[in-house]
Amino acid sequence: LLNLSDGERRALLDGEWDLLDGRYFSEWSRSIHVIEPFEIPAHWRRIFTMDYGLDMLAAYWVAEDETGCGTVYREVYEPNLIIPEAARRLLDANGDEAITAWFAPRDLWNRRQETGRSVADIFAEEGIYLSEVSNNRVAGWYEFKRRLQVVKNEFGEMRPRLRIFNTCTNLIRTLPGLQHDEKNPNDVAKEPH
Repeated sequence: LLNLSDGERRALLDGEWDLLDGRYFSEWSRSIHVIEPFEIPAHWRRIFTMDYGLDMLAAYWVAEDETGCGTVYREVYEPNLIIPEAARRLLDANGDEAITAWFAPRDLWNRRQETGRSVADIFAEEGIYLSEVSNNRVAGWYEFKRRLQVVKNEFGEMRPRLRIFNTCTNLIRTLPGLQHDEKNPNDVAKEPH
């Protein structure tokens, strides 16, 4: 078994059955990246990131420790929320937690023809002031791959730069299924959505 290819060895020897040929995040390992929830220290920086569409609101809270390693500790993953409902749902999930920045992709600043307002404008009206991030998909995927890599931290521990609470079930479910785009192997396939 030790002489098998990396993917076959990880599946047959290590029992990682969520491996797929052509998957984009070959660094992903449920046993390494998924952890039990713990109390996030108060001094850790907390950020929020999301993508909004009527088909799905995918939102994640990430706490960053002193070494720059992140922990995804909360998710909201819901379809069919109109913009004000989505904002209120996020505020409810956040409670009174202090968030350093609320990040969203650039397309949420596009003005809608029917209203002249953007998604970001409507979120601001509801009390969430979004910060715009780049829509460069490939750069984003590369950064995510970098954060999944296991490295030695300043305490000599081997761990990834990003871990995910086991309560973030949709992120854990969808990450391993992302495949390389057949036309641009540096990007993730857009289908299935």
